[in-house]
Amino acid sequence: MGKNKARPKDYAPYLEFSLRRDVEGGKLRSPGEFRGKLDAQTRRECLVLVHGFNNSDSGAAEAYLAFREREAEIFDPADPAVFDARFGDAFWPGDADWSFFDRLDFLVYPAAVHTSVKAAPELAGLLWRMPNLERVDFIAHSLGCRVVLETLLLLRRRTLPMIGRVVLMAAAVPAEMLEYRGRFYNLLMELWAEGIPVLVLHSKKDKVLHFAFPPGQSLAGGREASDRALGRIGPTPLMPGKEQTLTGIPIEGADHSDYWGNGDKAPSSQATRAAGTFLRLGDLGREIGARRETIEPASLPDARELGVSRELAGAG
Repeated sequence: MGKNKARPKDYAPYLEFSLRRDVEGGKLRSPGEFRGKLDAQTRRECLVLVHGFNNSDSGAAEAYLAFREREAEIFDPADPAVFDARFGDAFWPGDADWSFFDRLDFLVYPAAVHTSVKAAPELAGLLWRMPNLERVDFIAHSLGCRVVLETLLLLRRRTLPMIGRVVLMAAAVPAEMLEYRGRFYNLLMELWAEGIPVLVLHSKKDKVLHFAFPPGQSLAGGREASDRALGRIGPTPLMPGKEQTLTGIPIEGADHSDYWGNGDKAPSSQATRAAGTFLRLGDLGREIGARRETIEPASLPDARELGVSRELAGAG
């Protein structure tokens, strides 16, 4: 029997980005579809939430609802609906539809890595279809961070929407991909140059990233192999913008599922507070119009000033 169940009764998002055909497992929906309130597609700003690996439809909905409820507790908005007026919830098929494989994640994970890459054009396509969208922010968890980074590569090809702020939680992404000659190195260089902030929430206690990530990445093939998950080690000095536009916060004692606000664990509270503060969720309902960030654009050094003198193995 599968693990999907009914969505929480209190979960009714204004905007969904539907990238999955089935509520559990199944294939990527192409093209993606909008769901929710029709007028939500006309908003000027959107914070996109992206769940991670092995989440069914109901599992992702539970995480997104928990995030809303925890952030409402922290920031106490006059109208909690202000979050739904900004949030857009993405659903993508990063899970299996056989309960047997749910217990053998390393067999499902390699396929999910490739699905996360294929999901990006569908998500970018939906964002480009929003006629008034000027700014987009992202918060993602686990392999959903790969979806977001791949989406950012595509969004950078057009002027709009502008990228606002990006939160990567427990990122199941090889650190090599953000370092010199890695797949996302130039992206980070561009974000650094434009003063676009990225926050990485990470934990050395993440057992999934410690034990399951390395074999899963190896089985994904190609240049995916890595035993250095960004969500475990955090930003490194070889990543552009380190301690300027690219910052990391260690979430003490956090395991892989302790980020969206589910449960009462201290790491969960720390993670949601850090993410909400970074995303300025306390300002929602009080700000006027799209606001650019105050971080100054960087004067970029060349690779030699970053201490880079060799190609790193496994870079994507």
